[in-house]
Amino acid sequence: MSKIYLLLAVVAFVSAVGIGYTIIKSDYEQYTRATRADVARELDTATGQLRNSFFEFELVANRIESFLAVSPQAPMPEISHVVQDLLEHNPQVFAVALAPGLRITHSYPETANRKSIGLSYWEMPEQMPGVARAYRDRSPVLDGPVALVQGGQGYLLRYPVLIPRAGVQLDKFWGIVSVGISAESLFGERTAGGEEAAAGYSFGLRELYPDGRVRHHLHGDPALFEGDAVIREMNMLGSRWLVAAEPREGWPRYSPQSPKLIAFTLIGALVLLVVLLTLRQVTARGERAHALLREAIDCIDEGFIAFDEQDRLVTVNQRYIDYHPKLGDLVQPGISFEALIREGARRGQFPEAVGREDAWVADRLARFRSPGTSFHQQLPGDRWIKVTEARTPHGYTVGVRTDVTAEKRAQAEAEATDREKTEFLNNVSHELRTPLTVISGRAAFLQHEGMPQTRRLMAALAAEERDAEEIAAAVDAYRLYVEEQSGRVLTSSQHMLRLVEDLLDWTRVERGQLELDKGMVQVVDIAKGVVDDLRSEAEAKGLKLTYRSTGAAEVVADRIRLTQVLYNLVSNAIKFTEAGRIMLTVDVAPEAVYFSVEDTGCGIAPEDLERIFDRFRQVDGSATRQRGGLGLGLAIARKLAELHDGSLSVESAPGEGSVFRLSLPRAEAEMRAPCSA
Repeated sequence: MSKIYLLLAVVAFVSAVGIGYTIIKSDYEQYTRATRADVARELDTATGQLRNSFFEFELVANRIESFLAVSPQAPMPEISHVVQDLLEHNPQVFAVALAPGLRITHSYPETANRKSIGLSYWEMPEQMPGVARAYRDRSPVLDGPVALVQGGQGYLLRYPVLIPRAGVQLDKFWGIVSVGISAESLFGERTAGGEEAAAGYSFGLRELYPDGRVRHHLHGDPALFEGDAVIREMNMLGSRWLVAAEPREGWPRYSPQSPKLIAFTLIGALVLLVVLLTLRQVTARGERAHALLREAIDCIDEGFIAFDEQDRLVTVNQRYIDYHPKLGDLVQPGISFEALIREGARRGQFPEAVGREDAWVADRLARFRSPGTSFHQQLPGDRWIKVTEARTPHGYTVGVRTDVTAEKRAQAEAEATDREKTEFLNNVSHELRTPLTVISGRAAFLQHEGMPQTRRLMAALAAEERDAEEIAAAVDAYRLYVEEQSGRVLTSSQHMLRLVEDLLDWTRVERGQLELDKGMVQVVDIAKGVVDDLRSEAEAKGLKLTYRSTGAAEVVADRIRLTQVLYNLVSNAIKFTEAGRIMLTVDVAPEAVYFSVEDTGCGIAPEDLERIFDRFRQVDGSATRQRGGLGLGLAIARKLAELHDGSLSVESAPGEGSVFRLSLPRAEAEMRAPCSA
């Protein structure tokens, strides 16, 4: 009976979905046809406007030609009037040029196009082919997009002016009239009323040879003509043209009604399925009651177990067994709770019972027989569950086991974070207290009038018989004393400033507010500069700081931040190296640049190799450690490396020194090439 109902439900559901799919498909096809019709209408409108515009341009060129035929001396007032009228009524036209003998003598508007006057077309290689074709074919030619003398790009309509000659069959070639049309308005994105038109469509335009081959692609994406765009052929300017259009966002993948139809189909199918299942439940209610309860217990995400009034197992779900795998063969109906936990303690299922099995069993039995508040119980593998038990009115005891391992670990992490915060505050207070103590002490020394240098200078000045040499010596001693105290104040203040800058940098990185000013930088210059700047600090500790490179290379990076990364790595090496050498190496590979900072310091234990990149973390985190710092330098360095699409890692062993490796991708070839106009 159940199989029949299941088969019926599947057939009904599939049928409903199939009918809905047919309706959705039909609606989509109808919507697609309507969309193509809209695109075709828009294409026809744009094509008509395009043809009308070029027809008007031809009329203007014909009028100019007529003026020249009557008076070859170029009656400029009449021609200027015609051109100005064309410019006023056609915003897409930005220039009209007259070039008798292929040399531009007039260009309208005169102010905007003054640069082109006096130029010859044979001096402009990009424009000469279109001019030559107009001369050769003795017919108008649309050329473009081409680079303009005024700047930018546009389309140029070349109209050859031919003056009839009496008694000669071949007309005389006077020159060229060029009409400049802006590239953005070739298809008239704005109507005559100024409103936007065809803004949602992409257009393409190409000229054909008489035999149908493509002669010149003028506008739009060439792929339009290879895809599913609406294409029209037209005759214009004495040539065959293809015009294509499609929606700017592509053809619709579904109709506006599709979501509603899908929802209606799914709801209908689900309603039908629910009706059939409800009918099945009504006819088999008694049979399903127990099975439903059993399935519900098995499906809950918590472990469930129940004991009768004599503490014998009645039912248990799989989740409980998953929590207690060592009790799997014991969990059978009828076993007592005491026998279950006693054997579990013997098998090591309960880590808390190890070494005190009897006491633990007695305590657990007391909790089971007098259930109260929930408690946590540890399982092998550092897992924890929350045990909740209660008595039913019929004397049954039911228990629920909930996995709280994540909460326990989160609590441990929170406690670790709190300890880390406390350690950080201790570090900050220690690090800031040291320079502040120096600053305060040295300032007090400078203020104290009883210092030997002060007394000596005052005594020399107050002597009745002043000795110039003694006064000079006292002044020098006092000056050296002031310089020494001021230098220590400056050093301490700079140290404190670096600590504050590290904190500010980390705050910006954590909040995602650190902005990089990327550009092409030469890594060799940066690496050599870092070594030169820090060599004196290394030599002050008796260390040898060297630099080596396998070649020059460029990367796309923020020069200041990349320098900061290398400073942090080299400074860290100097800080933790007591004797020996430090080497900064730049290895250039085809795809990346690798920086290596190698030292002969104390090394890092394997378990600490990743911890050193944590914020506020040093291997020795106590406030009394020998070396200062907030533990932010390496954390900031790794974050900056990641922001540059690179990586920072370390290789080390205790007593064997360390090698920090920074890798950055090399700049792409096209990014290194100069930009073309």
